[in-house]
Formats: sequence, structure tokens, C-alpha cells
Amino acid sequence: MTVDMIPLAMGAVLVVAMVLEIKTGRIPNWLTLLPFLLFAALLVVSGDRTTLYWQMGLAVGVFVFGLVMFALGGSGAGAVKLMTGTALFVPLAKAGYAAIIFFLVFFISSFVFVQIRKAFGSENSSWHLMANAVLPLSFSIGVAGLTGMFWL
Repeated sequence: MTVDMIPLAMGAVLVVAMVLEIKTGRIPNWLTLLPFLLFAALLVVSGDRTTLYWQMGLAVGVFVFGLVMFALGGSGAGAVKLMTGTALFVPLAKAGYAAIIFFLVFFISSFVFVQIRKAFGSENSSWHLMANAVLPLSFSIGVAGLTGMFWL
């Protein structure tokens, strides 16, 4: 695995997390562990680790924010771990923009998910999003992470 492939693998983790949470309502622990393992691999193969140390500092800040959200009941533990792992890969210079995108996507997708559930939802649906009044935070995390890693 080359250094260039590691962010692509992280992108795949985000897409899988989004789909799994929308389908099942959970982000599995094994999936939230993958960003940290990928970052550890990046630390091993990277020549200059200075920017990676800044990424770890950013991730600590995101983790503290996530813990506050978890304590207030605003997110689940899986979302906190996924958000922290994603922060390891969003460049520090793009983190503020990624945060803005996170909040924009969260508010817009909340409205869209509620409207989709009203129109097509059913308690008998096998998709967690369609059967329950939930907002999958992994969608906002994934869109913001992918945007921060690849498009900003």
C-alpha cells in the first residue's frame, strides 16, 4: 500500500460507514477502528511526520467536541469515533471549511431525511433510516470528510 492509497482507503471507510448507519442504525466498532489503523500505517510509511502530528492535535480537538456531543445526547459513540478518525485525514488547512460543510450537510440532510421518511418511511422497513426517527450523523461526517480530503 503506497502513501497515496491510504486516503482512498479512508474514503472507502467513510462510504461504508454512511451506508451501514443508514441501513442498520449503527456504525460497527471494527469500522471505527480502521481510520486509526490507516493513520498508523501512514505514520510508518510517511517521510515527514510534522503535518501528521498536527493532524493528531486536530483529532484530539474533534474528539473533545464529540465527547461533549455524546454527553449531551447529540451523537452516538460510533459517530464520535468516526469523526475523530476522519479528522486524522482532513488537512489542518481545510479543517475549518470541512467543519462548515459538516454543519451545512447536517442541517440540509436532516430536512431531506425527514421528508424522505414522511413520504416513503414505514415501521416495517428493513432500512433503519426509513423505520425510525433518526438522523445518521455518519452521512454528515462522511460528506465533510470526503470533501475535506479530496475536493477542497
